[in-house]
Amino acid sequence: MKFIPKYIVAIACIALFNACDDELEVKIPYPNDITFNELTLDRFSYEIYDAPFNVGDDESGVVTVNVSNTGNGTFSGFALSNKNFRSYPWSLSRDFAPANGLTASETQQAIDSTAFSVYTDEVNRTENYLVGNTTGDNAYFTLAQPGIVEHVLLANTSYNYLLSNFGSIYSGTSDFETQAYLFSGEAIQNHQIANPSIDLYSAFNLPAPNSVQAVSLRGHGELAKREAGRAAGEIAKQAVLDAGGTETEAEDAYDDTYDDAYDAFNTGYVKLIIEGYLDGSTTGNVEFYLAVRTDVDPENPTYSFILNDWRKVDLTPLGEVDKVLFKMASSYVDDQGKMIYPTTFCLDGIRLQ
Repeated sequence: MKFIPKYIVAIACIALFNACDDELEVKIPYPNDITFNELTLDRFSYEIYDAPFNVGDDESGVVTVNVSNTGNGTFSGFALSNKNFRSYPWSLSRDFAPANGLTASETQQAIDSTAFSVYTDEVNRTENYLVGNTTGDNAYFTLAQPGIVEHVLLANTSYNYLLSNFGSIYSGTSDFETQAYLFSGEAIQNHQIANPSIDLYSAFNLPAPNSVQAVSLRGHGELAKREAGRAAGEIAKQAVLDAGGTETEAEDAYDDTYDDAYDAFNTGYVKLIIEGYLDGSTTGNVEFYLAVRTDVDPENPTYSFILNDWRKVDLTPLGEVDKVLFKMASSYVDDQGKMIYPTTFCLDGIRLQ
């Protein structure tokens, strides 16, 4: 039996390895997400561009991010940020506010410290990201070439997280009737501030847009359940009276119907509706909850959460697109159907196939 020289074996192995390596490069391309980190931005700051801007390259693909700068620090579409302030502003607290109060501009700056911050449970490590405002259907990006968006990363702003979780006022004392914390209530440690001294405790007030005093998503759900019970109870009570029943019978009907309607009604959500477009026609949509209460999401009735970190969201159901539009909806609205919480969210990590 003849032996194959060692150098021939070595050459054959190298050739085989190279062939396999070439094939793997074709089958498993290295992902290259659009992360916005190539854009220049000072640390712990944000910027509202004056016009739509391009991001990406030949490897990741190129998208155009839409923005409408309406001036005075307001915008719709997307702004660029790397802020990660996750607490109530100290200047809006009961005990640490300036003695002479804040001007309207200073109050807005304090609010903006949360409105342009991504909320993450730990310190954010994604560097630059986008803050989207869905007002006017301006929160969208377009693709330089039609393609499939594999996924994006989504998160809450700190503004939305704090309002959804606690409401505008945050203290150690709550009111059962209003479902709001009391600004005059017990001092409490500022959220996500690791201070051991009670001398740094206070009560905090973070107004929702248009200076609305918002309650938490849990509080909103509870108040809505009570209203559903009252409405059904009044109808049942009046029906008994109209049929000639006594006041006692009517009150009993009210109580029974109230309890049934209260138990049956559940609400409380904030969600994104992500729509795909190709040549001006819709290709589909994906819904994603930024916050939801139990028995509200019909597909996942046990879910109850307020998103507290980045979450990867699959957008392949949109199919091939040249535009992706983000809209927001919530069960917590005013008399005109306008959202109480801000119509804002955070976006990062766009991956194109």
